[in-house]
Amino acid sequence: TEPRIQELAAKERAEPGYCRRVKDFVVGRRGFGSIKFLGETDVRRLDIESIVQFNHREVIVYRDESKKPAVGQGLNKPAEVTLLNIKCMNKKTGQQYTEGTKVEKYKEMLIKKAEEQGAEFVSYDADKGEWKFRVKHFSCYDFGDGDSEELIDEDANAPIL
Repeated sequence: TEPRIQELAAKERAEPGYCRRVKDFVVGRRGFGSIKFLGETDVRRLDIESIVQFNHREVIVYRDESKKPAVGQGLNKPAEVTLLNIKCMNKKTGQQYTEGTKVEKYKEMLIKKAEEQGAEFVSYDADKGEWKFRVKHFSCYDFGDGDSEELIDEDANAPIL
């Protein structure tokens, strides 16, 4: 987390009530991505490990719908999500594309994917394989691996992902 849990505890001791209004709180998992909760977030009594789950190319916040608070409460609020390992690849050769028309088509597909999930596309860094988008609240946001999401490499007739 950012700030780290230890820092939050120290700030709360020094300034009672601090954890009620942590600005731009970040939760992440190395190699998978992060979520920046926009504005002030009340982080008291949150079991982050059970609420936020990062998997390969997906993040789930409040998997158990019955435990999800109202929009604007807990972590069910506006956030910027960064997913890693979203690379434009030729599956046959393992080659990563970092520029050109294939990357532009891939970016268009990510824009559409964000819109389909009720999110707002922010950016895509093809070199890093980093996709950012904003959400108004949470459910499951993922890249997906189904055939319908694959791009076709016209040169080799191989799917790119």
